[in-house]
Amino acid sequence: MKFGHYELDPPAYELRRRGRPVRLERLPMELLLLLVERRGTLVTREEIAARLWGANVFHDVENGVHTAVRKVRRALHASRDDGPAFIQTVAGKGYRFVAPLTMSSGAADAVCPDISLAVLPFENLTGQPDQDYLGDGLTEETIAAMGNLAADRLKVIARTSVMRYKGTTKSAREIGRELGADYLLESTVRRDEQRIRVRATLVRAHDQVQLWSGKFDRDRRSVLKLQEDLARTIAIHVHAGVVPETAAAHSRRATTDPDAYDLYLRGRYYWNQVRSTSLWRAMECFESTISQDPSFALAWSGLADTCSILPVTSDGDPAALWPKARHAADEALRLQSGAAESWTSSGAVSFWLDWDWSRAERDLRRAVQLNPSYVPGQRFLAHVLSNLGRHPEALAVMENARRLDPLSPALCAVSGQLYFQAGQFQHAQDQARHALALHSDLWLGHLILGKVYERTKQAEAALKEFDTAFQLSEGNTEALSLKGYTLAAMGRRTEAGQVLHTLLETARTRFVPPYNVALLFAGLNDADHAYQWLEKARLNRDVHMVFLTVEPKWDPFRNQPRFLSLLKDCAFPVLDGRQPARGPAPRAARAPSHQS
Repeated sequence: MKFGHYELDPPAYELRRRGRPVRLERLPMELLLLLVERRGTLVTREEIAARLWGANVFHDVENGVHTAVRKVRRALHASRDDGPAFIQTVAGKGYRFVAPLTMSSGAADAVCPDISLAVLPFENLTGQPDQDYLGDGLTEETIAAMGNLAADRLKVIARTSVMRYKGTTKSAREIGRELGADYLLESTVRRDEQRIRVRATLVRAHDQVQLWSGKFDRDRRSVLKLQEDLARTIAIHVHAGVVPETAAAHSRRATTDPDAYDLYLRGRYYWNQVRSTSLWRAMECFESTISQDPSFALAWSGLADTCSILPVTSDGDPAALWPKARHAADEALRLQSGAAESWTSSGAVSFWLDWDWSRAERDLRRAVQLNPSYVPGQRFLAHVLSNLGRHPEALAVMENARRLDPLSPALCAVSGQLYFQAGQFQHAQDQARHALALHSDLWLGHLILGKVYERTKQAEAALKEFDTAFQLSEGNTEALSLKGYTLAAMGRRTEAGQVLHTLLETARTRFVPPYNVALLFAGLNDADHAYQWLEKARLNRDVHMVFLTVEPKWDPFRNQPRFLSLLKDCAFPVLDGRQPARGPAPRAARAPSHQS
């Protein structure tokens, strides 16, 4: 950051004059950073004291502040007698940085330290458990705001990992070590009918030193502005190279309607539970949010995410959800094309429902570019690359996602799936077991562990895992299908037939993915019926069809003309020996319009 003949380099914690370092002690440097951060606005003595010595710390504030200001002015070769060339004194109030400020030409491409931050769960001080969604939502939104603001300077630990420390008694040093975080942000939130109050504290993890503490007391309508102010302040304090101009450029536009924002936070609260009943409630919340404020891009993104994931986890009908998902993702992009959330939602729809994997990869890479700390973008990108047969690339992306979200059981389970698709069964097993060590009731972890056991000739263990997955998933029929396939492979055809009968009877009352029925027929070596149900799956846009390229259970079918024709009709690439695909995937069919 340039002003006059000086350069201030927050990542290096250095002031330079004409390229030469200027000696400046820690407290004057902190003061200079604070004044530059708040350029053009009054910074009170109380705010300076809180920055330099922390809140509620006894100190001779008057003399201490005067001394720090004098040292800054001396470093800048200025005095009060010279006039306010850089720092203006506001008598009886405080100080203001008034010099013009620009970014140096190479700043955007500078190599900065790998700084990592964990935004710990906001503590709900309302005393009302039904208000927990507010603290959880503010935690997630602050993480997103931090990632968007300092994407190339700051690694922000993902929500799933930090939520494990809700109500924890662990020390900052322990949490920092477990998460690989340099800094921790601890916050409390209190809300009444008119106002929202947040108190936040920034702690350096390795020595547990409190670097900053502040209060934010805002009208309910400015809650998102509160998060952006908090994110900008923290980014400055951890020296992430953020100045007001760059902060404004990365602002996440949202609603000014507090009721719409409240509905959105409720939707994200339910969405993060990733259970069938919760996902349907999340959809209701996002739709209500959009009715309240149709210009709220994040709500459209949430709706697209829900419509995409329901067919994957909860046997939602993709034919019904596809047009709604595509429309919602397009609206999110139209309203806010600078947000990683919008591009991630679009990429997920392109992968699961449009079957346009070229666009999916392009959209998801854009999401990762905009916010490398937004884990869903990396997770879906890894999935796309894996299903294209580009396994080393996929696993590298997933490894980076796990560094951002090291304690996420779902991310470990998905990692297991990608290792399974790459044929690395031992690694797949390790990841599935790690997921279950973090969350023993995660049905996806049991499902993937069962897949590994089936491939490694541990059929009885596989059956047990599939039964557990079916019970924990609220009746996901993929687990039932895999159980039937395993029974058929074991020669227990009568029992496999009973599972098939259950699937077909269930399909009379609710949607059952046709792919699941086709897979069971494949296990029974009934190719004709398997192809009939695969064709139904294609026409119904069954999301499970995306696994045709990498699921080893289809290996006996891969060279058959009917299977190759099916891949072509789905616009899926033909992977030679399941090796990395060459060239782009064929163009996918267009989604039906929102009105259809």
